Amino acid sequence: MKTRCNVYTILVVFLLLIQPLISGCTTTVTKELYEKDLYKEEAGLIGQNLFRDKCSLCHELPVIDAYPYTPEEWASIINYMHDTDEAGRFITTEEKDKIKRYLRNMSQAR
Repeated sequence: MKTRCNVYTILVVFLLLIQPLISGCTTTVTKELYEKDLYKEEAGLIGQNLFRDKCSLCHELPVIDAYPYTPEEWASIINYMHDTDEAGRFITTEEKDKIKRYLRNMSQAR
């Protein structure tokens, strides 16, 4: 009986010692995933806002779901539009890339 109590005591002490290590690992992984998701969400909102604010200066915005374009076709369309003199004046290359990324993500979500 005494041996069984010693084994349980050792097991409990071991679990108490290893618990902070295990908890620390899961917290780190969860935090990294959370930050990545927040970054994706923020990047998507920035792209959406640029799409809405910049593209609507020249034309009515298309309903993305109404067009069966692939991500590559959306990128090609944005490149073509950005190469015009008017669009090149008020949409930077960085903004163009963010708009393309947004449209790619939206077309892949279907």
